[in-house]
Amino acid sequence: MLVLVSLDAGNPRVAIADRENLNQLHVEFRGIDDTTAGEGLSADGIGSMEGDHVWLDIAKLRAVGDASDDWSDRFDAMVRYAQRNDWLDEQGMRVRAHVVRD
Repeated sequence: MLVLVSLDAGNPRVAIADRENLNQLHVEFRGIDDTTAGEGLSADGIGSMEGDHVWLDIAKLRAVGDASDDWSDRFDAMVRYAQRNDWLDEQGMRVRAHVVRD
């Protein structure tokens, strides 16, 4: 799963792509600086910047899935993997993702 942050008419635009790939999760900044990208993520309600990582709202990520049992099972497995690696916040509501800058 990829959270893509880019500029659209000078404003940050957040989109979720590669929804079927639940073997990796990252955020990609394309042609946008960290500050503007962070503002876009916060305004969209999907996440917030913290250093070189982004905290993403798990419920928002789940909402973009196809809601099939298979997809939900794979999504849950992704979240469990993140939990085992200490990539969830204390409440288990957000997952930490690395940022790729393009």
